[in-house]
Amino acid sequence: MNKVLILIVFLGLTAGASHAQKLDIEAIKRDAASAADEFAELRALMRDQDANLRLAAFDAMVTNGDPSLYEIATSMAIADVDEVVRSRALWEILSRMRTMAILIDPEEKVTDSENQKALQNAYQGRMSFQVGNALKDLNCVNLYYVKDECVGGYNLAVNGTRVTFVYANQNLDGTLKLEGDGALRGVFRNTRLRLEFPVEVPLR
Repeated sequence: MNKVLILIVFLGLTAGASHAQKLDIEAIKRDAASAADEFAELRALMRDQDANLRLAAFDAMVTNGDPSLYEIATSMAIADVDEVVRSRALWEILSRMRTMAILIDPEEKVTDSENQKALQNAYQGRMSFQVGNALKDLNCVNLYYVKDECVGGYNLAVNGTRVTFVYANQNLDGTLKLEGDGALRGVFRNTRLRLEFPVEVPLR
């Protein structure tokens, strides 16, 4: 193949690539506009006055498989005025976690200096736990372990918008409640250190 032919082939490929890129950009614009319209309609459904409709929209969005729809659904439902919708969102978020982060006394409610020091030495403001698997029929999320049963001493027991936490080998247990602002807050106890302290689990 001589140099002229090589140049012609190269220019043809370059022109074809440029043309394809332009078509892709236009397609992206059309898809983005269509997606924006769809997201707006779904957000409107998630704000509908009928809680049953909001719940149906939530279920459809989280089972769709699109990460964007999942984020929209959970971020709106977790602060819904209806407790059933909030509890559904809470389960969906907890069951899909791979690591559960917990903030220790994020609002600095512990005022005793000795307890403050002990908490700081033990946790440096946060802790995290590996999530094993979720068992919907048992309302249980296993921590660390992946089993077909709720593992005693290492789980989250989810009852509506309330969660009971236990992690035996760190001497930790506690209860949490999903509050109206969409935050999961509660009190943990370290039985070895004899400490009780406020916690918050980031959900968004």
